Amino acid sequence: MRNFLLCLVLCSFIAGCQSVPYSNRSQLSLISENEETQMGREAWSEALNKEKISNDPFMNNAILRVGRAIADISGRPDFKWEFKVFSSNVANAYCLPGGKVGIYSGLFQYTANDAELATVISHEIAHAICRHGGERVSQHTLQAAGATLLGLASNSELVMAAYGLTTNFAGILPFSRTHELEADYVGLLLMAKAGYDPTQSIKFWQKFGNVDNSKLMAYFSTHPHGSDRINKLKEKMPEALKFYQQSQQKGLGTVY
Repeated sequence: MRNFLLCLVLCSFIAGCQSVPYSNRSQLSLISENEETQMGREAWSEALNKEKISNDPFMNNAILRVGRAIADISGRPDFKWEFKVFSSNVANAYCLPGGKVGIYSGLFQYTANDAELATVISHEIAHAICRHGGERVSQHTLQAAGATLLGLASNSELVMAAYGLTTNFAGILPFSRTHELEADYVGLLLMAKAGYDPTQSIKFWQKFGNVDNSKLMAYFSTHPHGSDRINKLKEKMPEALKFYQQSQQKGLGTVY
């Protein structure tokens, strides 16, 4: 049984690797994109039933205007794009697999114009087109399989507890930070391609990233430290500005 599970894990790992758009990072994917999209639809349906949808015309017009502009250049015309603003003081946003984008109204206090809003929306859309959700599911599946193998080899609760701790901190959380930085990078290119000034992303993250200034807390967080994020954006800015110049020649993007 143990050899069978080990073989299954190894075969799944080998067969489940693919490249992320733009970054070309090799990622683990043990579920199909159709399965991811179905998960996204189910989660979106729950969100629409649970959350209060905002009727604010300014916010709704803004998310539709910016969201559709980024969706149009995302390379995913197959996604069934939807954009909703939820009434809440929470400053948060997400894009589910398949193109369902939700933004909480509390986030708008940090966005001074369309370009800063595009920073948020493009970051979340980047998570979806990079298939980070499916990768996270795959990571947890592999972690669970490893725990099963270890459980067959050892009945020690101490060993199992140590395994869970080390895989979470050495594998799961760092991959989350990888996803966030990757979404920053891909999102930067997406907003530039849609015609939004990528330098505005720095201003947004400077405003939004002052919640926690502790490097130690960043290590135990699923999000990168604010200064790390901004430094990475600055590093990738020349590439984004080339896309922005091309988009301006096409007349894309408007700052409100």
